[in-house]
Amino acid sequence: MFKIYFKGIIDNRYILLSLVQRDLQMKYRRSKLGVAWSVLMPLGLAVIVGGVYSILFSTPPQQLVPLIFASLNPWLFMSGTADGATMAYPNAEGYIKQSTVSAMIFPLRTAMTNFVTLLYSVITFFGIYLFMEPNRFGPVMFLCIPGLLIMFLFSLGLANMTSVVNLHVRDFAPLQSLIFQGLFYATPIIYDAQVIAARGYAIVYEINPFFYMLEVVRRPMLGSVPELRYYLVAIVLALAVFTAGVYVQVRTRKKIAYML
Repeated sequence: MFKIYFKGIIDNRYILLSLVQRDLQMKYRRSKLGVAWSVLMPLGLAVIVGGVYSILFSTPPQQLVPLIFASLNPWLFMSGTADGATMAYPNAEGYIKQSTVSAMIFPLRTAMTNFVTLLYSVITFFGIYLFMEPNRFGPVMFLCIPGLLIMFLFSLGLANMTSVVNLHVRDFAPLQSLIFQGLFYATPIIYDAQVIAARGYAIVYEINPFFYMLEVVRRPMLGSVPELRYYLVAIVLALAVFTAGVYVQVRTRKKIAYML
């Protein structure tokens, strides 16, 4: 199963890289600020929401705004990859029907494009944090790198599954967007998890797989080491979701052209 999946990607790696490069160029082609918008939008939202929630939760803005910014970017990557993957095959219909290119590269194309955007945001976050809090900047922050890899594997698994599900259920894309809107508020993104735990509702995020993906990325970015159990849960979830995604892709690969 994995041999078939990775062979399809390796054989078409140059096409994949070319498509990702084109997607990045097209995304901000008519914008003067270009890729800067991928940083400015979550940063602006973090400042606005952080200012409001700092009043509601009696938390200093300088503590809440970095937390929200460090959380929003990974969340936007995961949700954006899952949502974008629903159109991975319809948008590539010409390639799939008129060439021998492996269809399995197209969900990966979505994940890689969004991941490059995420890396821009992470680098910018480090730059801002180094400027604002130089004393707290340290090597612990680079622990976010394994966290990013875990999250990428998890998100690619989601993309592999949602891309196929959308071929079977054409109304899946708006339904998934609605689900992610609900998960956005159920996941500690714009508030600290301890606020919910203190009120006896820790179960809300403890059963949420996205929480663990966020923790292994944002905690190092904020200068602290995540608990070992968060890494273990995140790794198990990522491997399970990725394996399920590969299985779905391999089982469906020969039928995709006929389902479009």
